[in-house]
Amino acid sequence: MIHSRLFPTIVASGALVFAACGSDAKVSPKATEKPSALITTTTTGAHDDGGHGDGHSKESVDDRGFSKLENGMEHGYDFPQAISKADRIVLAEQLVLARTTALRYPTVKDAVTAGLRRAGPFSPGLGAHYIDYSSAGGNDGSPMTNNDIEHPLAWIYDGNHPDSRIAGLFYTTSSDDPEGFAGPNDIWHEHRDVCLVNNGNEIDTPLGADHSATKQECDAVKGTLLKQTSKLLHVWVVPGYESPEGVFSHLSSTMTCDDGTYNMIPDVTKIGTRKTQCLDGTEG
Repeated sequence: MIHSRLFPTIVASGALVFAACGSDAKVSPKATEKPSALITTTTTGAHDDGGHGDGHSKESVDDRGFSKLENGMEHGYDFPQAISKADRIVLAEQLVLARTTALRYPTVKDAVTAGLRRAGPFSPGLGAHYIDYSSAGGNDGSPMTNNDIEHPLAWIYDGNHPDSRIAGLFYTTSSDDPEGFAGPNDIWHEHRDVCLVNNGNEIDTPLGADHSATKQECDAVKGTLLKQTSKLLHVWVVPGYESPEGVFSHLSSTMTCDDGTYNMIPDVTKIGTRKTQCLDGTEG
């Protein structure tokens, strides 16, 4: 059970968060270091047909609801910023270590056996987060050390079943402008006004994982309103779950609902103790 004194301490520190990665996420100053190009799933212009392009737009791809997860914000994604050869060598070593760390708990059953606890529902694009409360303090804002990488805030899974598979890691920092991983591409973010309910060994989000709740709404469900989280970062390093949107992407299109879509229930504020936000309802 999450200790009754530990829960408010973690909430107050802003370190505890789950899959609360929606349209209210704010990015860290690191995001503005250099300009970046935007890639989208649809483009316009002439086809490469020997100079006889017709100038028509390519047909839009059915993204199965992915673009709706952040009101279109993640439908396109930032092109990776330039990284030095020296930083790339360090980053490669860091990501290998992160992958080894992720594979420490290959399934939800392994995570729970090790003492990790579910925090929030499975969310398409984000997965299911299992928190290691001993790592709630996170990195102090300096460059990530091996010890930091080996102690993420959470392990991310492709569902909440005992045999659900590991997909990535979730880090936190107490700094407003963390150095983080080597290079400029780890863009940390934060969330505001998230309603959390301590449900024994787990954390529920009865008003939705990406809903900015009011104190009145949260009080009505006997929750604790987290006004602002610390800086947070997803790292998608597990083979088979590498994010097409980037290893540090906010959302990953590999995190689908069981039916292969990203379709969520119509009103996420009615999620209650449900363990998935997916419309098909089978991930929990």
